[in-house]
Amino acid sequence: MSTYQSGYAEINGATIYYEVKGEGRPVLLLHGFPLDSRMWDDQFEELSKYYQVIRFDYAGCGKSSHHDEDYSLVEDAKSILTFLGVEKTNLVGLSVGGNLAMDFTLAYPEMVDKLIVASSGLLGWSDYSQERQNYNKEVNELFQKESLEAAVKLMCKAWVAGPFRSIDVIHPTLIEKYSAMLSGNLTSDSGKGKMILPETKTMELVGNISVPTLIISPDIDFPDFSAISEFLHEKITDSQLVVIPGTAHMINMERPLEFNQLVVEFLNRTMIRS
Repeated sequence: MSTYQSGYAEINGATIYYEVKGEGRPVLLLHGFPLDSRMWDDQFEELSKYYQVIRFDYAGCGKSSHHDEDYSLVEDAKSILTFLGVEKTNLVGLSVGGNLAMDFTLAYPEMVDKLIVASSGLLGWSDYSQERQNYNKEVNELFQKESLEAAVKLMCKAWVAGPFRSIDVIHPTLIEKYSAMLSGNLTSDSGKGKMILPETKTMELVGNISVPTLIISPDIDFPDFSAISEFLHEKITDSQLVVIPGTAHMINMERPLEFNQLVVEFLNRTMIRS
């Protein structure tokens, strides 16, 4: 039977919820924003059959408290690993979590074995598609009007179905789960601390990533993310780019079987650039 533990760690002034399951090589899962570690449920269960899988809720998300002092997600992630006695890990990050995984790798390359980013954001990227610009404008207007329910509905459509599909094609349980994470995290109390971002934008540094890297890309997401994936593949020497057809932003939740298979195959083989 797979080992399991959960608990809270006092990390940089915040109480951070974490879970660990399985044995073997560590794999740290880094979630999107404003989501929480529940987005990794399918990966947490499946990957723990082969590895020691770690996930945690960022400060202010899920079951974790907010920071009241300025903080860095990179340092929070490092502190979680230190708390758990993990010296080296594989990283899997989606969206904001993908950018965080790259920032962590750049800051602490000696702690990273392999890197997997999916639907990754990229700090410094400014070439936004018209679809993304339209979405940003609409969702900001809804937040200004304090129309939370409408904002959650729009965000769910944008990120789960994507800008080119109807929400009706998505399984209701996925919509419910995603919406629940959004609603809970968007209405939680805010802390006084501000997030500290790296001094140099990630976009300018990704060429320095030298660990084997798998880039997983959707094909019916906002066009920005396909472009970012191509950019990362070009800049990161030891990288492989895989597109999962017919997927929007939340690839791991929409197509968990294919996503998990890619992760396991990548972690279990020697990297060959393609």
